Parts: sequence; C-alpha cells; structure tokens
Amino acid sequence: MYESSNLELSTGGRAVTVEIVSRSEDAHPLAHIRSLVDDLCDGAPDAAARHAPLIRAALLQALYSFPTDEQLLEQLRYNALYRWFVGLRGGESLWCESDYAGALEALRSDESAAALFRRAVNEARAYAALMPGRFRVDAALIEAWARTPAPSPLNGTDWFRSDAARTSRLDRARAVILRRVADPKLDADAVAAELHMSRRALYLLFERCGLTPARAIREIRLDCCFRLLRDERYCHRKITDIAMDHGFKHFASFSRQFKMRYGISPSAVLPSIAKH
Repeated sequence: MYESSNLELSTGGRAVTVEIVSRSEDAHPLAHIRSLVDDLCDGAPDAAARHAPLIRAALLQALYSFPTDEQLLEQLRYNALYRWFVGLRGGESLWCESDYAGALEALRSDESAAALFRRAVNEARAYAALMPGRFRVDAALIEAWARTPAPSPLNGTDWFRSDAARTSRLDRARAVILRRVADPKLDADAVAAELHMSRRALYLLFERCGLTPARAIREIRLDCCFRLLRDERYCHRKITDIAMDHGFKHFASFSRQFKMRYGISPSAVLPSIAKH
C-alpha cells in the first residue's frame, strides 16, 4: 500500500510540485498509534477530545518507559518525531513538569476524558504488543492507566489503616508526611524525593486508595489539627497558631477545608473549658 503527498518548492523563480510517495507499511509505528488516538478523539465529546496532545504524551511515556516526567519532557524538547506525535509545532511547548502531572491527574478525574484515555491506552497496548522490538513498554503504568479509577477513599485517614492499603511504602509515605507536617512547602515532589521514587510512582501508589499526594497531605494535616483542638492540654493555644504549625499558610483556607472535612468549624471542636 502506498501513500502520496505533494510538496511545493521554489527554484529559479519557478514553483515546482514534487510528489512524495511512501509505503505506509514502512511508516513509523507511532504514526499508526497517532491515527488510532485521532480516530478515538474524533468520535469523542469536544471537552474530552481537547486532551488529545496530553493523551499522546502519556502514551509516549508508557510506550518507551520514560521513568520520570522530566525525562519525557526533555525528549519532547529535542526529539522531532516525538514532538510530531504529541502535536507540538516548532518551538511550541505545552507543559512544565508540574503542569504535566497536574494535567494528567485532571484528565483522569474527568469521567469522559478518562474513558477516552483508557480506550487509547488499551488500543496502543494492543498495537505495541504486535511490535515488541519497537517499544519498551512500561507494563505496570499501562496496566494502571487501563483500569477504571479506584472508588472513593474511606472517610478520614482510615485509608492508611485498611488492609488493602497497608503496604510498607504507604506507611513510609505517611511517616514522611507526619514528620514534615509543619513544612508549608511539603508537596508530592518532596515526599517522592524522600522515598526515592519518581513523582509518577508516588501518584500511582496513592491512586490505589483513591487519593492524590496533595489530598493525603491535607487530610493528615487536618487530622492533626483536629486532635490538638480537642485536647484540653492545648486549649491555651490559638486556633490560628495550631493551623500554622501544621503547614497551613492562611487561616481562612484552613477554616474552609476544616469545615468541609468535618462539617463543623474549628472553634466548634474546642473542649468546653476553652469556650469559657
């Protein structure tokens, strides 16, 4: 099977049209996978289809086993084939490392976009299996992305105590968060660095519990504050000080998150001795 396209050149003041003929079976396998993704996106709602470049980037990461987001984005800066596959033009740049991870997380939390993503992952995986010599597939990542998202987490931080979640790595992640709970700069990158794992691996670890690292950090901070506010030994402390001591930067934000979490305001938790 052959495909042809015309390329217009200018030489000696004259326009010349050159017909380029190529055999489609000799095309790079990424060309076929891009066509698969494009076909899926063409039949998807606009809100989901706009994620096509992000879906292609994620597939690229999994098909070539780039262990970190940083390595993927570095490849996209310098590899013309990969840039074409994702859909980047010229010097165009779509994401920094944190933006890419956040965008992928948002995609997978949107029901229609996540369904489109899973279909693309499954079709790309099936095609890559036919060409084992052309890809270095990250099977664990592909398997995780192909699954339907985990159910909502258990109430509170009981997700750390559930049988399904009691793994040594989750316990170590919790220990890191508790030890650095006062650090307002604590984030997914800091936890991943202390555990000597990639940001992507950390997100997958928490995903099994239906959480993100950011939510885990927030819930642990809120639980610590809740316990201290109920403890009569700390009734002399200001609520604002307790919040700031546990990594919250703004009292208004803390109060709002606390009420969403427990259904009452922080002051309502205080023991009766502190209210008089």
